[in-house]
Amino acid sequence: MEKTHSSINPGRGISDEVAKKRRALFAQYVEPYKNMIYKLCIDYTYHSCDVEENYNAVLANMYRYIETYDTSMSIHTWLHIVTKRHVYKIEEKRQKRENMKDRDNDIESYPTACLSDVEHEGGCNGITVDNYREYFGDEILDALDSLKPQLKRALIYQFVGYDLKEIAEFEYQNGALESRNINTVKSRLFLARKELQKLLTRDGKRRTTN
Repeated sequence: MEKTHSSINPGRGISDEVAKKRRALFAQYVEPYKNMIYKLCIDYTYHSCDVEENYNAVLANMYRYIETYDTSMSIHTWLHIVTKRHVYKIEEKRQKRENMKDRDNDIESYPTACLSDVEHEGGCNGITVDNYREYFGDEILDALDSLKPQLKRALIYQFVGYDLKEIAEFEYQNGALESRNINTVKSRLFLARKELQKLLTRDGKRRTTN
């Protein structure tokens, strides 16, 4: 039995004549090969959960550009090329979005001072905003306390496991941010770590000044 899929939205902004022509070409050159196109989408999609989304995007793209098909080329070849190129384009965009999310939430994307061991173990040990002082020595606490309040708060929030969006929300609710701007949070984290690097060694000891 042939697999059924969601229908194509022909889009807006085209004349009835163009839409009629596209529907006719689509029915002639694409509709008979939907199963083949779907299998190609399976082959070129990185994650199975994205196959259906990619498949529908490919069909929409084929409908939009069906008039560019050169009938001197094998229809199988054309469908294969169009499917492969479009799926790769979608996957590339999807990967870029995921990479952006990873960078937004990656604690290692900021200069690292002396607190990596505590950061790594914090989730397991139950470190929180209220009890973090129990996990650091006096020298580290003194360095933290020397930071500007907004820098210190952002750093502590991240130590205990909150992501950038959550930190921005907390600071906005507390009146420390005019808007929920994660770029401001990034800047504060960067400055906080830069200051700690000036004050502490990687072993958590105060740097000596000449």
